[in-house]
Amino acid sequence: MVENPVRPVSVLVVEDSMDVADSIARFLRVGAGYNVRVAYNGEAGVKMAFADPPDVVVCDIAMPRLNGLRVAEELSNLNPRPLLIAVTAYGGVYPEDLARTAGFDHYLVKPADPFAIDDLIANHIKRIRPEEDHPADESRH
Repeated sequence: MVENPVRPVSVLVVEDSMDVADSIARFLRVGAGYNVRVAYNGEAGVKMAFADPPDVVVCDIAMPRLNGLRVAEELSNLNPRPLLIAVTAYGGVYPEDLARTAGFDHYLVKPADPFAIDDLIANHIKRIRPEEDHPADESRH
């Protein structure tokens, strides 16, 4: 009998600040064990997501050329649709409403707690992959 190996959770970080992108990616890769890719602009993020659809996209909103709102609108058409998490410097009800209208599932203000990002991802994976064994939450942190 052949068992299906558990596919690693794939996360795409789309952020134009290399330091922020790399630190989020490092935490999610090393601290949570996800398969993480990074795009340093919205255009690259959309191309990467359509070429190899991720389970989750963590995306900044204020980026040149193709901003995060446009990225979310485009990636909302993927099937299966990834979890879309906005991580942005913009706080307040108005930008959060814009982000949710564009397709973001969650909205976090910078500096976002990496453990909060991990919790959102872990809860999403539990919903979409209920048949898999998931590590206890306390062992993740």
